[in-house]
Amino acid sequence: MKIKFALAVALVALTPIAASAYTQEDQNACMDDAFSICGQYIPDRGRVAACLAANQSRISSACRAAMARYAPSNNTTAQSTRPVAVR
Repeated sequence: MKIKFALAVALVALTPIAASAYTQEDQNACMDDAFSICGQYIPDRGRVAACLAANQSRISSACRAAMARYAPSNNTTAQSTRPVAVR
């Protein structure tokens, strides 16, 4: 019973707020890392995601790849924050 509850909590914690296309495969890729590295933040999915992002060097390559698919594009951010020249 405890294992099923923990699994349910982890799945909720790993579901990103803005990315409804997050796959079961991506959740599975990060589940062990979420428990072992960021377990103290479960069930707060935002804090788990932030913890995983802050610990990129400690998480599995599969989890890093899954997270990279949902990261905002650096190209879009760089363009939107460029100062506009005024003449």
